[in-house]
Parts: sequence; structure tokens; C-alpha cells
Amino acid sequence: MTFELHALLLILLLILLLLGMNALFVAAEFSLVKLRFSRFNAGMVEETRRHRRIERMLNAMGTYLKVIRFGVTLCTVGIGFLLVPVMLALLGRLGWLPETWEFRTALAVSFLLAACVHFILGELVPRSMALQFPVRTLAFASWPVGAFRVVAAPPIALLSAITSRILRVFRIESRVDLNLVDVEAQIHSLVSGEEKLPPLAETILHNVLDLRKRIAQDILIPRNQLQYLDLYDSLETNLDLARRAGHTRYPLCEGDLDHCVGLVHIKDLFRHGTALARIDLRKIRREMLFISVNDPLETVLQRLLKQRRHFALVVDEFGGTVGAITLENVLEELVGDIQDEFDKDEVLIRRGEVGELLVAGLAPLHDVGDALGLELTGENVSTFGGFITSELGYLPQHGEVVTLGRLEIRILEVSERRIISTAVKVRPALESEGGEG
Repeated sequence: MTFELHALLLILLLILLLLGMNALFVAAEFSLVKLRFSRFNAGMVEETRRHRRIERMLNAMGTYLKVIRFGVTLCTVGIGFLLVPVMLALLGRLGWLPETWEFRTALAVSFLLAACVHFILGELVPRSMALQFPVRTLAFASWPVGAFRVVAAPPIALLSAITSRILRVFRIESRVDLNLVDVEAQIHSLVSGEEKLPPLAETILHNVLDLRKRIAQDILIPRNQLQYLDLYDSLETNLDLARRAGHTRYPLCEGDLDHCVGLVHIKDLFRHGTALARIDLRKIRREMLFISVNDPLETVLQRLLKQRRHFALVVDEFGGTVGAITLENVLEELVGDIQDEFDKDEVLIRRGEVGELLVAGLAPLHDVGDALGLELTGENVSTFGGFITSELGYLPQHGEVVTLGRLEIRILEVSERRIISTAVKVRPALESEGGEG
């Protein structure tokens, strides 16, 4: 394959133009990814706000990423169409291709060299620039990317419609808000100077993302597990309860948890300056924080931190108390179990016999679902024992075996009011469907 010199120069110029466009699109893509998490960098946030075009691109990130990927695809195909034959011609003109080589061998060498040029100049270099200077890079790329969006709108709309039809055949939802870039890759792009995130940091980041899916009901301490001080009881009775329970904070109620009038901190009993026998619990009470059972955990954490509280009662839509949440409960969703020297090291979920899981009744329902690989949901319940009782409509007896969907549950221990421990097996999907039919 030969080219005239002027034709070769023209094609080389066209290749350089396509390489430049490809580099521009790649740089824009990775700049968007970097800036997507610029909320962690106050200086970068301030710099981003000065560019309205960048702000518009971030607000419509999904659309712009489609446009960018379409541009990258076009440039890659065009570069491949032009660069391989040109490399073949140049190698032949320079005499670097032995005459003994077959055409297929020469073509393979040309393709390899073309791929290297494209990968270095069209991918690695713009990617590094974008991750180091995302604002400046995206400010420069915003005009051409915006212009290409207008030009490419009709073909992208047509291709999106075709994609939707294809996905519909496979019963896959097409209108899902995807960023087209994996969230983990976005998070890793924030870290510089290290090959990977430390295991603890990676765990916390995953938990932060999962926190958005949780509500107060998922982690609350059930009502029947709460200890409270009752104004209708004697002071001696209340102090004895506090000694036996060993907690720091207690709801102060009139008769039951539905009539809570405040919170008593155990330290206030000793700071009050009055003999314990003469203390009036009403005078040392603090204000109780109430949160809704459906409040997102992000909101719960913000309220606890803003109001400097460690304890809150969780209420339903009618104002009835369904349980409580502590600051420690929420933080454990981020960093894992937090235990002090007074906590008992109790494993709520552990492996039993082959194919069996030993689950405590107080195990959080979402943790059990994660361990079993199933989505478990219940109305106004947060523990596995509460889930079983709610689904059955009664408290099962010791040794009883119950089936709930794909779960085969054997009751190992039960008290008068709740399930203590269970053994759980997951039935195969086909078997459970057949049994239910």
C-alpha cells in the first residue's frame, strides 16, 4: 500500500486532528469524574463555581458522558481506519519492513504501533492531565464538547432508542440513572500517591454509599429492648433499674415509652449536688430528641451531631414509640462494631452446619439479608426475630420449623416475649417457587 507524499501528509494531519479530539474527549470524561466528588475539596469546589459551563456539565453528567463516549468511539474508529494503512505505508517507505514479510505480518506490526500511539497520546496523556488539573482541563474542553453535543444529538437519540428496544427484549430497565462510570473508580480517582485505598478506608467508603439506602427503622433498638425510668415508680426502683441495666442514658416516662417527658443522663445524678435519695428526676431531665421511623440515616446522623445528642427515640406516624437510636448505632454503620470494655462480645450471625446460618433474634434485619444474599424487608421491624414474628403473626415455639419465602428457619431458643436464636437455611429458588405454587 503506497501513498503520494502530499496525500500522506494530509492523512497524517487528519489523524492528528482525530487524536486531538480523542484526547479532548478522554480529558473531559476524567475531569467530570474527578469533579463529581469535588465536594471533598473546598478549594476545588470554589474554583468550579466560577465556571458556569462546568457546573452545567456536572448537573447533566449522564448526558454529557454519553456524548463523550460517542465521540471517543467515533475518533477511535476513524483513527484505526486511517492510522493502520498509513503506518504500513510509512514503514514500507522507510524500509523497515523486510520484503520477506508477508502482508499479514506487516499489517499486524502496523496495527500494534498504531494502537500504541493511540493509547499513549489519546488515552494516557489526557487522562493524567485531567486528573491533575480537572477544572482547567474541563474549562478548555467544555466549548468543543458542548458543540459536539448539539451535532451528535440526533444520532445519539436514535442509538438510545435502539438500545432501549434491545434491552426491553431482555427485560432490562433502560431508564436507569447511570453515571456510565463505576462508583468505585470515581472514589479511587480521589486518591493520589497510593496504588489502592487502605482496607479500612475502602470499607468506610462503601458503608458511606450504603448509608444512603438505610432508614432509622433498619438499625433501631426495638421498643421491648429499651430500659426506661418511670415517674410513677419510686426513686429507689428507678435507681435500682439503672444500676442493673448499666446504661448511661434513660428515657424518662410517665407510665410507658409513649409518654416520654425527657431523658436522664446517669452523670447528672452525681453532678446535681443533692443526695441520691432526694433527687427529683424531673429537675435533672434533658430534652428528648424524637425522629421518624422513616428518616434516612443521613438525616438522623446530621440531627444527632447538630443537636449534640447521643440518644433519640424513634416514633411512627401516630407518635407511638417503636424503638430508639444512638449515635453509636449510626456510626457502627460506617466503621463497623464499636465495643467498649463493658460490651459483651456477642456474634449475632455466624456459620453453623453446612448450608446453615446461626442467627440471633436481635441481629439487624439488613445484616441478615446481606449475609444470606437476599433482600429482607418487614413493616416496622428492624431485627430478624421481629421479622419472623411479624410475618407469622405469632411468637413461634422452641424447636418449631417455619418457612418464609426461601428461608427455612428453625427456632433454637425463645423467651416469653421474643426469639433468642435461630438456625436458617436458604432454599433453592426453583424449590421455593414450586413449594409456594
